[in-house]
Amino acid sequence: MKRKPTINKDHTSVEELQNEIKKLEKDIKVLNKLYFINYIYHDVSITESCEKLGITRVAGHNWIKQWNNGGFNSLRRKTGSKGQSKLSSEQKSELKKIIIENEIYSSKAVLKLVKDRFNDEYSVRQIERILKDLKFGYGKPYIIYSKMPKDTEELLKKTQKSKS
Repeated sequence: MKRKPTINKDHTSVEELQNEIKKLEKDIKVLNKLYFINYIYHDVSITESCEKLGITRVAGHNWIKQWNNGGFNSLRRKTGSKGQSKLSSEQKSELKKIIIENEIYSSKAVLKLVKDRFNDEYSVRQIERILKDLKFGYGKPYIIYSKMPKDTEELLKKTQKSKS
């Protein structure tokens, strides 16, 4: 049996650790773009450069276009597109609680709730990302027939046991 390692958690919170990881991931993306540009400087073909970095040719062409338009600075993410949610973690927790208590099932209803409750503007796609982050999954609604007995599940279990 493997032992669980001990780790000192006094250095930082989990949230701060995750934020630092995100910052460094952004730096790695810029570094990969610079590697790509370096390959092109050294007359490596776009196809081969893309294969070395595991990116698509479309991405490679986009990176060349960014480079040609503005050099180093154009390869970094633009300000305002940092991917951070406008909702704090406390607001997300509150949102999750409200969704569960009120049995809200649609992204559009959550969009309206966020706008009314937190006064934040989002697209439906952004709301879907927030819901995914909150561990809500997509489930297709199923029909419950009005003539179906209330104890249908119990009856089904009994018939399955009797067949075994």
